[in-house]
Amino acid sequence: MQNTSNEKKPKLSILTNDEIDELNKKVKFLNTSSGIKLAYREYGNPGGDPIVFFHGTGAHIHPMMLHKPGKEYNFRIIVPTRPGIADSEFREWTHLDYADDIKELVKKLKLKHFGIMGISGGGPTLMAYALKYPDDLACVINLACAAPVYNDPEMQKDIGFVDRVYAKLADKAPLSFFRLSYGIVELSQKFLKSPKSFVKMFSSSLCEADKKLFEIPDFQNMFMRDFQESFKHGTKGPSYDAQRIVQDWGFDVSDIEPHVDIFQGKDDLFVPMKISKYYEKKLKDFEYHIIQGEGHFYTVAHGYETLSKIRNKYFKNQ
Repeated sequence: MQNTSNEKKPKLSILTNDEIDELNKKVKFLNTSSGIKLAYREYGNPGGDPIVFFHGTGAHIHPMMLHKPGKEYNFRIIVPTRPGIADSEFREWTHLDYADDIKELVKKLKLKHFGIMGISGGGPTLMAYALKYPDDLACVINLACAAPVYNDPEMQKDIGFVDRVYAKLADKAPLSFFRLSYGIVELSQKFLKSPKSFVKMFSSSLCEADKKLFEIPDFQNMFMRDFQESFKHGTKGPSYDAQRIVQDWGFDVSDIEPHVDIFQGKDDLFVPMKISKYYEKKLKDFEYHIIQGEGHFYTVAHGYETLSKIRNKYFKNQ
């Protein structure tokens, strides 16, 4: 089923540097049975309907853009950070392992029935949880998530240059290769103090709509800070995280039972329509929400619209 949107764009949900600083103070930790401390933050309304958010690659701050929309639409947005990213301690893990970590978190928070949402590189862990713990879920929201297609030469033609290199070497290159390339990004973010200069490194993966978002200074700053904080413990965690996305996921998406809503900017270059359409062949129950003329970051930068749609579809009477 497909729903194409041409609605007028609502107000942006981008945060200022000071707002990010304030939210960053509220980090919490889960001591997992796997022996590490897993960091998580909560945004929106503490008493609202819960949604667990699976962040993208190098993007644990981006979900903060749902903080104000979460307040307005009465959602409690819970964002765990994957092992080795930002404040979370590192361990080796699979997507299904991480689903177990999140199950421990929702038990700690005493969540009984909740939504899950993921963006971009959060796709594998989002789908792993939907597969393993379907009875927990009120909804599954895929915001232009990665799909297990990176070993397909035809798919590789349609993704950005950096992702294409990773995809081609996914099954051949050791973790040290990913650490080397991510080390260049880590080094650059230490010296490129200008958000505008930092963003130029990713310009080849930005469609026109995303480029317009990146003209906004607060959005530039948020993107740069995301990478800076993701490398808090060095390159191992972010590199391992990126490698997990382009290698075999360890499960079959076609085994997922819950309904999945897929929000996709039609002009997205980070996760193009061709990759997103993979789910059309595999999922048993889904709906596409195609956003004309928009790219990868629309759904979080326009978080008010995204959460309004989820409220109306799944939590209207709550």
